[in-house]
Amino acid sequence: MLKELWEYKLDLLFYGIRISDKCYASLKKNNKGKVTNEDYITTKGLFIVLNNSVHVNSMINTNSQYSIDIEESNYILKYNEKKICSVNIIQPPDFALNSITLSNGKFITHLVNIHGDRIRIQPIKGCANRCRFCDLNKLKYQLTPLKDLEEAFVYAKENVGFSHVLISGGSPLNTQDDFDYLSNVYKYFGEKYGTYYPIDVMFTPRGYNINDISDESYEKYLKQLKEWNISGLSINLELYNDEKRKKYIPQKDNIGKENYFRFIKLAVSIFGKYNVRSCIIIGLEEIEDSLKAVEELSKLGCMPVLSPYIPIDKEIPMPKPEFMKEILIRSKEITDKYEIELGPLCDSCKHNTINFK
Repeated sequence: MLKELWEYKLDLLFYGIRISDKCYASLKKNNKGKVTNEDYITTKGLFIVLNNSVHVNSMINTNSQYSIDIEESNYILKYNEKKICSVNIIQPPDFALNSITLSNGKFITHLVNIHGDRIRIQPIKGCANRCRFCDLNKLKYQLTPLKDLEEAFVYAKENVGFSHVLISGGSPLNTQDDFDYLSNVYKYFGEKYGTYYPIDVMFTPRGYNINDISDESYEKYLKQLKEWNISGLSINLELYNDEKRKKYIPQKDNIGKENYFRFIKLAVSIFGKYNVRSCIIIGLEEIEDSLKAVEELSKLGCMPVLSPYIPIDKEIPMPKPEFMKEILIRSKEITDKYEIELGPLCDSCKHNTINFK
């Protein structure tokens, strides 16, 4: 093997993967003849596992020199015709491929999605923010009734199965009602299912009152989340460079970078070192800026998550494998210094991140 498996992962994230005709014929298809389910920008590809250890979400690219073929009923990753390793293919569940709906006609995939061993609950359709690396805001903004979320959740639990839960999706409008709605979702699922599954929530710094950003307000809300059986938090800084933050994440930039760090520090003190993580988008700012984010987060005991930028237009290309490799190796040196891990801890959930697995 010319490279380590994690180096092939970086290649597959960048170059994508081609599926041989024989391999394609063996896979399940949706009603459009596709083998994937395009539910979110970072999960639109084919979910594969290299040698039962390295998880990758690779976009399908018919021009890629990397391909998956079948030999003796086994899937094999190849570079041109050179065999690299065995591959497992994890396709979306049947409810996603077959566009199954709830009793009221809503598509289950508009409410929950399963990636690997994790289910993502999406309380908000669309997004109030206008981040320039995400396409969620193209959907019409809408809050989903709790009963619909639970019906979709229970269907997935009974028909597919999963090991842990993430409540994520779009950001709320800056109104107290919409913030309270999300709190009710966290409370409901945490209290009802939090003793059966680890439940993480992904959100921006906030207290009970959207206008109160004091330490006391932040701390009170974080402690309440823990009382509701929420087990982990994803508080995504995304970018460190101030100019890039204004350009690419203007609404999140308005919260203030220092408020992110203040909130994350409190979160770590309440939830513990390995229960708080923060995503950094790799490729939209210079390496040194991203490394500053890694250092600041690591100092606080927060796990940095390196997420490569996935282009949604032609303005900026995806970072090249060499770029991703440098930032990964240098980030590992930083996290080792502060005795923290690069997140996420779940190997399956590393599929769309820059990591060694």
